Amino acid sequence: MNNKWLLGMALIIAVAAGAIAFSVTRALRCASSEADPLDRLQDVSFLTGKLGLSTEQAEKIQALHVTLGTTLNDCCSRHCAARARLGQALVAETNGTAQAEAILTEMCRAYEESERATLDQIRRVRAILNTEQRKQFDAMIADCMCRMCGKQGCNM
Repeated sequence: MNNKWLLGMALIIAVAAGAIAFSVTRALRCASSEADPLDRLQDVSFLTGKLGLSTEQAEKIQALHVTLGTTLNDCCSRHCAARARLGQALVAETNGTAQAEAILTEMCRAYEESERATLDQIRRVRAILNTEQRKQFDAMIADCMCRMCGKQGCNM
């Protein structure tokens, strides 16, 4: 009976240790994984905390984010619609290269408009910030651009 009791206790201790190890590992893993840098830059409450925005600055930036969101959604819709038509054109191959090239140009135009709208957004946000906030924001943008392309530590 004594051996069964010891074996049972050892099993309970092993299960508890495993559960604790799992919990600690999971907590450390989740704490170390940062949010997507682009998501953070679109979060006005994050920017307010990080840059020390005034209420007026935060409201102006929030309004800019709403406008940008509308523009980017439109660009994305047009890009996706063109991409779907490109797929159909490639399968049908009725007009060959000319039709595919025209659709590709349309896709590229929508993508370019989204990139230009984002660049314009960055410039508008920078115009709202004071000199010190702008320096911090610029560093955040540079970091975001490096992470988005996958080149950690790039020199921008």
